[in-house]
Amino acid sequence: MRPAVAVFAVAVLAQWLVPLVGVLQHERVIARGVAVRIPCAAPDPYDPLRGRYLAVRPAETGAPAPDGMPDRAAAPVWATLVVGDDGLARIDSLTLERVSGPTAIRLVARPSAPSNGVRTVILEWPLDRFYLNERLATDADTLLAERLAAGTLPVAEIRLLDGRAVLTDLLLDGTSVRELVRRRRE
Repeated sequence: MRPAVAVFAVAVLAQWLVPLVGVLQHERVIARGVAVRIPCAAPDPYDPLRGRYLAVRPAETGAPAPDGMPDRAAAPVWATLVVGDDGLARIDSLTLERVSGPTAIRLVARPSAPSNGVRTVILEWPLDRFYLNERLATDADTLLAERLAAGTLPVAEIRLLDGRAVLTDLLLDGTSVRELVRRRRE
């Protein structure tokens, strides 16, 4: 086999292998991960390149800086979530060291201005978009706007495994947005 053909074969294989590994990791988290629910807000933007999606923004966006946090640069941090009496998960602790456990999640922390003399960070969660069927998107947007105006905040249902997070559903009053839209259409 000629070297050019071998290089071409490896390139073709890599084009298929890289996305396949990503999909398999995603599906593994969904199948084996621990389900937790986090409070969030979800406006509905439209992106012509990505289609319709609900922008998910977890409610916890700030926290005290973990020990050893750089003063100016963003850094990966590990958060341990704890589920409260209301069934919603909140950050229990942040550290720069990798932690294991069923509710550990990797976040990105950006330093912010100190608050009352305490160093704080702004947290970036690894989930920010909840995609849904294009036909349901407009109705979901209307439904979310109505519920947000009435004071109902959405809850993101995520699965966690080995620090990875996958957004599996968006809930309003404990019911999936998809299900609520389907009921409304009937």
